[in-house]
Amino acid sequence: MHLKKIYFIPLLLLIFITNCASNFGASETQDFGRYLSIKEGVSSKTDIFDSFGQPGDVRYLSSDESVWSYYATKMTMNAATFIPIIGMVAGGNNADTQISRFYFDSSNTLIKVETSSKAQYVNMWVGMGTAFVNNDYMQRIEDEMAKFELPFDQSKAVEIKGMHQIVE
Repeated sequence: MHLKKIYFIPLLLLIFITNCASNFGASETQDFGRYLSIKEGVSSKTDIFDSFGQPGDVRYLSSDESVWSYYATKMTMNAATFIPIIGMVAGGNNADTQISRFYFDSSNTLIKVETSSKAQYVNMWVGMGTAFVNNDYMQRIEDEMAKFELPFDQSKAVEIKGMHQIVE
């Protein structure tokens, strides 16, 4: 009877570890059917908003062009996180992120779309540090939404705070 308990506990721990995953960001960008509804040279920022929602970051380039960036991330705990003492130093998450960038010309018409993926390990101390990053990305997003009379969802912006600093 004791032998069954010995095998059961590691199996239960293994199930717990493999199910510790969090998804956040713009899950809409993972629906490739949405990309079929947009057209370079035709689609506007409002069209992109209607298809993908609020961007995770907005940047204006020196040529009056702009870029809307979206991040869809799946985080899973790294196994080292569960090792006593070592987990405090080496613990963290494996982050698989899909990045979608929509480039617009000065008349706010879509020029091009780029997508990429990035897989990386994020140490828990670095990950916690992004929560305290003081940046102006949220204000850029809010200003852009106001400029085009689109709704600004602050909770969505807070959800991905610091994400662009991890993946870029």
